[in-house]
Amino acid sequence: MDATSAASAPLRRLAGLALVLAPVLMFGGMLTSPPQADDSSAGYLSSLAADHGLSLLSANLLHYAWVLIALGVPATLTLLRGRRGRTLTATGVALSVFGAIQMSGMLLSDWFTTVMPNTVPLADAVKVFDTVTADPTLAVWRLTGILCGVAMLPLLLAGLARAGVVGWWTVPVILLPFVAAAMLPAIVGAAVALACYAPLVLVGVRLLRRSSADVVRAEALATPAPAA
Repeated sequence: MDATSAASAPLRRLAGLALVLAPVLMFGGMLTSPPQADDSSAGYLSSLAADHGLSLLSANLLHYAWVLIALGVPATLTLLRGRRGRTLTATGVALSVFGAIQMSGMLLSDWFTTVMPNTVPLADAVKVFDTVTADPTLAVWRLTGILCGVAMLPLLLAGLARAGVVGWWTVPVILLPFVAAAMLPAIVGAAVALACYAPLVLVGVRLLRRSSADVVRAEALATPAPAA
């Protein structure tokens, strides 16, 4: 067994665990997200401030879910065995990692928006919140996070499906979690969202299986020896 093959096993194992755990944290974050009375800025800030502990629990779970996705997704490239699907997968990896970093960073605002309405009058908190969110650079940050972090996971799965690593059914399913969370009651939406993250768990399981000693040994034997 060469050094490269031996080193890939623990990396795959860690990445696999990250992708299996990420949906669980995402589920917890969605489930504990405080309900809003309406879609206004005041309604949003009031919902966060109503239960400081619960709001920060939700923010922490969502933040680390995105961190785990960013850490685990690059290892999916090691599941490929040829050139088939490689371009799609590599593009999906790059955009998904970028989007996950953007999304995890956006959650920092929850620590501020949770405290503001309990520290200053709600009208002042709304004014600060609306002023910040109106900044065009923040809009770019949010949009790139949503597009790359959410919409580009199907591209990653399409590459893996083309390579035969997962089935094509995973592509539409991974698009549904945020739709479910937005349109269904809290616990039902979160449960449906968790089920829709099954493709990510499946990829994590594939990585865990590829980290086994027999698979690593077989890969090492199948790798051509470098030319002298």
